[in-house]
Amino acid sequence: MRTKIDDRIKEEYEKYEAKIEGKFKIYLGDELYAKGKNKWTRYFASSLVEFVVTHQIDYGACKPHISGLSHVCTARVGNDTTTPTSPDMSDLVSKVDIAPDTASRVIFKETDYTKYRTRHKFLWNPGTIPPQTIGEFGVYLLLTDDSWTSPMENPSFGGLYEESRIAVSNPAPRLAARISSGDRYFDPIYYDSSEALILEWYVTIKF
Repeated sequence: MRTKIDDRIKEEYEKYEAKIEGKFKIYLGDELYAKGKNKWTRYFASSLVEFVVTHQIDYGACKPHISGLSHVCTARVGNDTTTPTSPDMSDLVSKVDIAPDTASRVIFKETDYTKYRTRHKFLWNPGTIPPQTIGEFGVYLLLTDDSWTSPMENPSFGGLYEESRIAVSNPAPRLAARISSGDRYFDPIYYDSSEALILEWYVTIKF
């Protein structure tokens, strides 16, 4: 049985919680083909947690250069059209390993500091991807392999590798988010390669 105290706690929690969401837009040439939400995968969540608990601030004479998650940001398309995204996925189901011709990123913030947003834009020029059916997109960032254990259990825990200038353990390009027709977020694209294919990926944090 719910009480007034329970309702008040729930109200306070909902008022102050932070929310993170990922959205996408797909363009064929200048035409917006689809938009919606992505689904996160394990390595993105793991890396965010590791960023929070590892030492990444320059201290004293030690000033290592830190590379962020987007240091090697890229994207790929895939042919699978039916498989739903699950949190444990480590890659696309049927990846086409052709990198975008260009990748760019920008950041935004609200003046009241209640919302922060990034936009990553990936563009494949006409002819870069051969004609085929596209049913999934993946965004890849420089992420941990999530094999670490808690600092409470592992005193040597620490994600900073000065020689590689990276701030997550065992860094490599890994799947951060998947956008899939298997999740019914867009209809499969019967791509004829005559137009540019563009993926815009947005991450928003709101308080």
